[in-house]
Amino acid sequence: MTDVSFYKLSGDLQVALALVCQLAQKALKMNQQVLCLVADNKTAETLNKMLWDFQASAFVPHGIGAEQMPVAITVDSEPADHHSILINLQAEIPTWFSRFERVMEIIYQQPEYEQAKRDNFKFYKERGYPLSFHDLSEKFKP
Repeated sequence: MTDVSFYKLSGDLQVALALVCQLAQKALKMNQQVLCLVADNKTAETLNKMLWDFQASAFVPHGIGAEQMPVAITVDSEPADHHSILINLQAEIPTWFSRFERVMEIIYQQPEYEQAKRDNFKFYKERGYPLSFHDLSEKFKP
């Protein structure tokens, strides 16, 4: 069964994308593929740039819509061949989330988005998915 983790941040989308960079790098160190599901093409481009610039001493192999990349960034409704980790930055839960070993739901400060993530938590909980919650609002400062 898919493990689901929620990460709550203080800050906006930029802060969330900084966390995604750290989570992706950590997953790569554990030889896991990551699919970053984002809301729109502008966010995909921003995350792409941030991953290129992330830590000069590290390289995070990634691409937009690149199915074979260890870290793929997409707005698409299909996950391609990824199945390890899904980082969900969309408000909705994709219908195919359960094919992943782990889903990471990132919560940043934007009222409608936060409410959607509350609804997502309720959805997973009602269906019996193992849940964890990490409040990084005081700890994570990019």
